[in-house]
Amino acid sequence: MPIKIAVICSSAFRERLESIAQEISNIQLEFYIYQAPNETPNLMKQVKPCDALLLSGTLPYLYAKPLLHDWPIPWTYLKQDEAAISTSLLSVLSNYRVPISEISIDVMNAKDVRHVLNDIHYSGEPPFIQEIELESSFEQIKEAHQQLWHKGKAKFIITSIHQIYDDLVSAGIPAIRMQDPNSTIIQHLKQTKSLSKMLKSESAKAVVGIIAFKEQEKENQLLLQQITSTIHATYQKIDDYHFEVFTTYGHLYNALQYSLLEQALHSSSTTAKLTFGYGTSIREAKQNARQALQFAEHNTILIMNEEKELIQYPHPEMIKLSLKTKDPYVLQMAKETKLSPQNISKIMAFSTSRKSLQFTAQDLTDYLQVTRRTTERILKKLVDHGYAVVVGEEMLYQQGRPRAVYELNFSTYS
Repeated sequence: MPIKIAVICSSAFRERLESIAQEISNIQLEFYIYQAPNETPNLMKQVKPCDALLLSGTLPYLYAKPLLHDWPIPWTYLKQDEAAISTSLLSVLSNYRVPISEISIDVMNAKDVRHVLNDIHYSGEPPFIQEIELESSFEQIKEAHQQLWHKGKAKFIITSIHQIYDDLVSAGIPAIRMQDPNSTIIQHLKQTKSLSKMLKSESAKAVVGIIAFKEQEKENQLLLQQITSTIHATYQKIDDYHFEVFTTYGHLYNALQYSLLEQALHSSSTTAKLTFGYGTSIREAKQNARQALQFAEHNTILIMNEEKELIQYPHPEMIKLSLKTKDPYVLQMAKETKLSPQNISKIMAFSTSRKSLQFTAQDLTDYLQVTRRTTERILKKLVDHGYAVVVGEEMLYQQGRPRAVYELNFSTYS
């Protein structure tokens, strides 16, 4: 199956990206279009299950930044850089014969323009530079461009903001959008694809552990070294009683499979709590490890996974403890589908926990721990109301009916 990438961008960037993306195999783009970059946070709440997220520029990234800390899938953004500025200036010079000193340009960082001019050993008058700040109104930047043009100081405008470009062109003012080189866009698409493939590998999943000692003893260091050696981890000291360890899911899984951590805890004379957090980032894993510490007992191992569920070793029984907040769309979905908010929340957790976007009724049955008939009723309600779609069939045996393959059709990341 292709890697599905959600793209948050303007309609103009969509047209360009669709033509460029044909050069990259095995990707599928799904677009979420904004009229202005400040709509990005709301669009993120609409993103349906996918493998990765691509933000089309620095502006949408800055608006999205507060939400990206807890974003459960890999993401990247097309950063405005000196290559884009160089390409845009060259385009105006070669196609419109306008000197640099008569160009007005808006950028995220004015230093980038100065660096470009230094690199080409430019000694003339610089362009008029409007530096973009999220706190400032884009209307002010547009007015600055317009005033320079009406006064005859600027003969051409380069803008990073598609809305400003549309307004300037409508007013008869010559302008172009900031032009990212095709090579830069291709590189970011490939990077987004690679990030997704990397995180699909369970063995590469980020895992953070916390060792909390009851008392300060000489044997603490010995146990710390034994644990970190067992799971191939590095560690850093928080205080005299607490240490953070960093490893991968693959190393931890192997240690748990053979009870190596249990043996280390039980053979030591010191008393300690050991928790781990799984996550798609170090930050998420660390948060989960710290939350798990609140519920841990001495000389046991407690894990909090991405679904905020606790698993205790040496008794690997799932503790039915949900610490996730409710999605803002859950109540509306529950009203439409007649499903309980609890079931919808579980389905959302099921989606974000999987490495594949496609699933069968049996996959969901195994996760929900209900009967197959119950799962089929749930899926029928979701499909009937457009919250799930049938995307194919799976034939496991030469005889028998094929199984429907589904994808969820609503945001599970908010």
